[in-house]
Amino acid sequence: MITSVLRQALRTRGREPAMLCHTGFRPGGCEHLARLRLRDGDGLVDLDARPMGRAVGAGGAPEGGGAVGLLAVVAASLTDLRRCLTLAPHLPSAVHLVVAVPDSPGHQGPLLPAPPGGDEWHGLHELRVRRAGRRGWVCELFFPDATDTAVALHQLLRGTGGPRRGPAAVPLAGLHGPEGALWRSGDVSAPGLSATGPVPLRRVTPVADLAVRTHDGTPLPGWEDDAVPCLDVATTSAESWEGRGRAAADSAAGPGTGPVTAPDAGSGAAAVPGGGLPPGPGRAVITDLVAPVDERVVNPCGFTRGADGPMGDLTVHGGQAVLRDGDTVLATLPSDGTVTDLDVARARYLRGVRVDWSGHSGPAAAVRAVASLAAAGVPLVSGPVPAWTAALGRPLADLLTGVGEEALRDPLVREEHSVRLRRAALRDHGLLTRWRLLGGLGGVPLPPEPRVSVLLCTRRPEMVGFALAQIARQRHVRMEVVLTLHGFPADLPEVRSAVAAFTAAPVTVHEAPADQVFGSVLNDAVDRASGQTVAKWDDDDWYGPEHLADLVLARTYSGADLTGCSPDYVYLGELDATVWRDYRSEIPWPHVAGGTMLTDRSVLEETGGFRPLPRAVDSQLLLAVRRGGGRVYRTHGLGYVLRRAGEGHTWAEETDYFLRRSAGQWSGWRPSALMEGEPAPLGRTDGVSEYTGGHR
Repeated sequence: MITSVLRQALRTRGREPAMLCHTGFRPGGCEHLARLRLRDGDGLVDLDARPMGRAVGAGGAPEGGGAVGLLAVVAASLTDLRRCLTLAPHLPSAVHLVVAVPDSPGHQGPLLPAPPGGDEWHGLHELRVRRAGRRGWVCELFFPDATDTAVALHQLLRGTGGPRRGPAAVPLAGLHGPEGALWRSGDVSAPGLSATGPVPLRRVTPVADLAVRTHDGTPLPGWEDDAVPCLDVATTSAESWEGRGRAAADSAAGPGTGPVTAPDAGSGAAAVPGGGLPPGPGRAVITDLVAPVDERVVNPCGFTRGADGPMGDLTVHGGQAVLRDGDTVLATLPSDGTVTDLDVARARYLRGVRVDWSGHSGPAAAVRAVASLAAAGVPLVSGPVPAWTAALGRPLADLLTGVGEEALRDPLVREEHSVRLRRAALRDHGLLTRWRLLGGLGGVPLPPEPRVSVLLCTRRPEMVGFALAQIARQRHVRMEVVLTLHGFPADLPEVRSAVAAFTAAPVTVHEAPADQVFGSVLNDAVDRASGQTVAKWDDDDWYGPEHLADLVLARTYSGADLTGCSPDYVYLGELDATVWRDYRSEIPWPHVAGGTMLTDRSVLEETGGFRPLPRAVDSQLLLAVRRGGGRVYRTHGLGYVLRRAGEGHTWAEETDYFLRRSAGQWSGWRPSALMEGEPAPLGRTDGVSEYTGGHR
């Protein structure tokens, strides 16, 4: 299909030259372009070999000059297409744009563009989207007067899977050198820079706040911009065994035993392991960092709970790193260690993956591959982690050796291990956190982390202390609390003492009249919140210490309008029993537990807020989000326990409802190990021991 579409496009493009680009088809090249007949002046471009900072010319035309009649981009995966977006400003404008991806995971939508907000596409003449095979897609756009390729590709990726919310990477960055696109995948606003600078101006301001130059081990020239700081980072080829010297590779302790240190990038540049620039503009060589993971495509979406599959291996076969199930090669990884969304999808059925540290092309490639699989929630196990993996980070390295492959036969242990891995990898290696780190190293002032406003509305003064204790132990998140007392005053002794003891975050206390309808009370709480996102909190349920942080992570990698958890764990007070229900997680889903919903303030504004109803306000908000074209995403529910006391709940269901289709049942309070026990005060202490995970 893809070859046929391109062949037809070449026949109908008129006299203008054509440019055919491919990305992600290493090392064999793109088979979809191999049998096409090109004219003199047409161009065939391997985008993976293009360094940042150099324009791509059309055939024999000067680089960056003129438009082409046909520009095609064939990407092996959506991961490769997002990386190619960073290079798109170097591509010429085009009359006919063809974008093709031969395969994609099942949870991804079609290549369907979202039109830009201005009048850029008033000249669009034709748009066509077609399937290519079972899960591939081809999108064609025809603009008789040519269009900006970068804008069109950006809107295409923005529309794939629906409009995506979430924070943007900061600071605004400019890139130079080979593998530059790996560092800012999916960012069409990251300009390519010359090796020496200065950073170009847009009117009177630089187009970037931080310059990052990649080098392959050869010295870089001096940086000539006093206004914009510059950081130099090594490519994966510079961090290969050849780049580090054969002596380290042949040592008795294995390939390389010392810390990963980037080669000196020239005079005047200080090597800073994990450090930054001195005060004021300057330049530094950054070591012990590898290119980040693009969490928008390599993430836990599509995780499956099945623990009956075989163990796979991340190892080396035929001189290349591969992901393998026995003798079957599931994925062959490039020399830079990139793992794509397709690679992850092909490994989802595995119970886990053993990490073989020998034979990789270099430390950086091995670390990138392991960090990517961990960020996707693939359960990884390993023997002793070599010292040369310093860039992996101690938290992730410790997790790799913390669980054995036999333990992964328990589906609960397997999922708990997956959650811990994805947390560590996304926080240490995700693109957003990596660039905040680089910005700090470069001395660039950064905006604060987004604040989460926790909405706690209760009719029970005796539960205020319990609920605040749950919130107090939240970590890895910046938050505030809006405490709404529905029908009772704040000067009750138990309320006053609980609020006074809570020091984890700012608290706004609001007293709502008893006869005010519940949905209206919640809207008043939102009005008193100052955070960019709001999270709904129930006064009697249990929450793990990373509940909010997990929701924020899920919002980032899913791009959904509303995220939440499924009620996997339910404590039935009448029976003094805990049930674990086998819900699917890490998927777009129309329903999540009402006490776990996190959404943007703007989403509440767009949907009209909570309906002024006494009950069912949660389900009505979920319905409104989906009716408005938004997406609801359900992440794991291992850090949440729903309490059912028999009566007094807005969600009215009989006890039998929660016992049906349960994956496990235990006497007493038995949550996931990710709950990390109960908070104090007002936690249960009589005869309750902490549950450490697994079936009982």
